[in-house]
Amino acid sequence: MHPLTASDVAEIHNLVALYCVTTDNADADAFMRTWVEPADFGGYDSGAFGKLDTWQQMHEFEKHHVGPGGMANGKRHLSMNIVIEPVSATEAHVTNDLVVLEVAEVPHVLATGRYDKSLVVKTPKGWRFKRRTLNVDSGFFKLTAQSQAGH
Repeated sequence: MHPLTASDVAEIHNLVALYCVTTDNADADAFMRTWVEPADFGGYDSGAFGKLDTWQQMHEFEKHHVGPGGMANGKRHLSMNIVIEPVSATEAHVTNDLVVLEVAEVPHVLATGRYDKSLVVKTPKGWRFKRRTLNVDSGFFKLTAQSQAGH
């Protein structure tokens, strides 16, 4: 296994942050720049939001997610407990916890989850996500059920 440079680690940390900030800024195009080129896209899988197999599907999802009426509106996404595991000098697995806060209304935690072993790769344009899997914690579904029941 090849260790990553301090610069690589810093760039990967920034990539994880940009993933959230571009969503919160409702900038789907900037969000997609955190991903590899369409031909290299390895997929996005989430029990809560489904499975997206192509870059184009991811882009359409993100445009809707941050657009008018999208679930990301009025939310703040926070990544923490970021663990970077080098695979090679140009690949790493990144695991991080996600906390989603409601910020447009009375602030509260809306959802939590974990991105488990996302694959990031070093490209000519810098480090980019190739594949991500989001495991949403079960409490999110309980909150959703309570909200739908009117509690």
